[in-house]
Amino acid sequence: MKLKTIKSEGIAHNSYFLSDSGEAVVVDPRRDCQIYPRLAQKECAKIRYIVETHRNEDYVIGSFELQNITDAEICHSNALPFKYGDQNLTDGDTLNVGNLKIKTLHTPGHTNESLCYAVHRSDQSDPLIVFTGDTLFAGSVGRTDLYGKEAHPTQAEKLYTSLHAKLLPLGDHVIVYPAHGAGSVCGHGISDQD
Repeated sequence: MKLKTIKSEGIAHNSYFLSDSGEAVVVDPRRDCQIYPRLAQKECAKIRYIVETHRNEDYVIGSFELQNITDAEICHSNALPFKYGDQNLTDGDTLNVGNLKIKTLHTPGHTNESLCYAVHRSDQSDPLIVFTGDTLFAGSVGRTDLYGKEAHPTQAEKLYTSLHAKLLPLGDHVIVYPAHGAGSVCGHGISDQD
């Protein structure tokens, strides 16, 4: 298993390229997406999936552009009627990439369609890593005010439940890979720690 973090410094956005046994997945790709096919070529891997953690409002996602280059399937939540994509994922769905199993976790709060992706080795039940999108950051959590003042308490409750029912049970050994670092407007007080 090989993992590469791609940082877009100006907007503190992180995307990820994960490969194993000749297959790869890209998580929340940036718009200038030529870096991902170059990584695939370097790792001798075919990009099978492009997964999105949620609809992003702070940057333009590069999923459609990357799909045009690679023919990979775009995957995102079924909780929002996206106008593009191949798979509408729900809680518990899995994708296989090489010898890895990627399990979808529906984690509403920041947005209602937010998903996290827990990565397991196919022969192990415990996850190794989790891509948390805007649900969980280093030192902070995602904003819950995007649906307006009236919805803020409901979204905060959803986020609390997502954190405590879906992410914390994964265990302390799981490495967290969020969609943003320090300086992002998607959370308050995000640490500059990777």
